[in-house]
Amino acid sequence: MIKLRPLSPDEKIAVAVPTRNRPAYLSILISCILNQTYTNWMLLINDQSDTPVDRDHALRDLFDLARRTGHDVRIIRTDKGAERHQSAMEAVPEDIELILRIDDDMFPEPVFLENVLKPFRFFPSEPLAAVGGLHPEPGNGPRDLDIALGDPEWIPRFDKPDWRLQGHFYYNAPEILEAESLGGGAILYRRSAVEDAGGWAVPGYSDVAFREESDLCARLYAGGYTMMVSTEAIVWHLLAPTGGARKYLKTGKGNIMISDKGDMESDERVFAETLRGISEEGNSSPRGLRRYKLSELESGIYKPAGLNPTGRTLGIVKRLMRKYKAFRRHIGTDR
Repeated sequence: MIKLRPLSPDEKIAVAVPTRNRPAYLSILISCILNQTYTNWMLLINDQSDTPVDRDHALRDLFDLARRTGHDVRIIRTDKGAERHQSAMEAVPEDIELILRIDDDMFPEPVFLENVLKPFRFFPSEPLAAVGGLHPEPGNGPRDLDIALGDPEWIPRFDKPDWRLQGHFYYNAPEILEAESLGGGAILYRRSAVEDAGGWAVPGYSDVAFREESDLCARLYAGGYTMMVSTEAIVWHLLAPTGGARKYLKTGKGNIMISDKGDMESDERVFAETLRGISEEGNSSPRGLRRYKLSELESGIYKPAGLNPTGRTLGIVKRLMRKYKAFRRHIGTDR
């Protein structure tokens, strides 16, 4: 782990967007970025579309508007595959430390950048490498944060990533949570920490890139870095059914991923190799993760609490009781 340099109060963010054949969704995203309350950003479009994005009239107007309002806009063309993120990040100017990697079918709320930056401001001495927000799907309602954190199955682990905590709901509690892994879609990274952990991508992942972010988070965690979730940083996931790296089938009961299962299974094997290497190096010890109330952080008086150990213990007890009852039914003593 390297010593991270202090960030300035108005640190510039590079908004890096990989896109493929989704001009309508990309237009929505760029409109949202233009309306952010935090305005010190540049835009990098990593284009893998069949028709270059700068040939789309609406997108060309939005790029021009961003430039007219003082923002640097760069468009690069890359091939498909997991290496696209590495190519894009290398195209970000070297003096920019914060890079937001965000999918092209996301809809960030106007205060998203402002809120995803908060953990870096509240914890300047932490080796904080990445911050994620919440990315619920339209139509999903709020969920009680204490209930969510009380279920041990919902707590993302570096070796068992789970997107439910970030990816399906928004919460009634403005907090900052430590995490061992972050769900993809919109993550603000510190460039120097990512480079120290081996870079944005490792060879072997398919075009679907199913575990790409999980792999990076695992390497950051193994390197001693911290990751956090800001529950006030909300970016809605519109889940475009076509284009991009994955395909979804939209139904009345939700969205079903229909990407090539062979590619996803291959990506799982690549991720397993990363985890095996981390385990062999002895960097897989669990840490005591914490949660912080934003009201206490903003007032200068904060009391970090563990991630609901009572709820976690209760969840374990419930699972053991279910197994015990199933065993009794199996031997015929409990009907």
